[in-house]
Amino acid sequence: MSARQKLNRRHFLQTTGAATAAGYFAGTSSLGNAQESPNERPVFATIGLRNQGWTITSKSFKYADFAAMADVDANVLGENIGKAKEKQGKAPEGYADYRKVLERKDIDAVMIAAPDHWHTKISVEAMLAGKDVYCEKPLTLTIAEGKLIEKIVKQTGRVFQVGTMQRTENQQRFLQAIALIRAGRIGEIRKVTCGINGATGSPAIP
Repeated sequence: MSARQKLNRRHFLQTTGAATAAGYFAGTSSLGNAQESPNERPVFATIGLRNQGWTITSKSFKYADFAAMADVDANVLGENIGKAKEKQGKAPEGYADYRKVLERKDIDAVMIAAPDHWHTKISVEAMLAGKDVYCEKPLTLTIAEGKLIEKIVKQTGRVFQVGTMQRTENQQRFLQAIALIRAGRIGEIRKVTCGINGATGSPAIP
């Protein structure tokens, strides 16, 4: 791979903007150049393919080529490999063990949509393996895990993004609300009530 190709891939990953939980990479001027030659398109892999895993993958084919996919469920893995083949004309390699994906030298970045408690472990191992990372929310389950990821990002210099759909979609209404609050436009805040759409409430803690 030429130095120019490496630069274009790196530039793409650094300038795609905030990826949402649905996997949409915001457009930049570098995307057009990245698609001029197949050799300059980044090579991705997805780890965890149920629900959000396929959602973020399906919205990224126009930006990257998918060389590998991993999921512990053979049925889910096979189904998504088939759909990926229809999208890009070539089937990615499938793995039950995500570590096989990280061993590959041809993969520039991984998209992680495994169950929440796997996010930190896979993210850290991916960066240590030289991969850039897009990870679904929630990024971590503890503050300590967040600090570990921050440490590894600084240590490896990898590009790392977290999907938070409501920050970048929904006509930026959430960003507007945050700006109004920070500017003091709604006065002193005494109480905050949160709702999670139609989700059921958490069970009572004894």
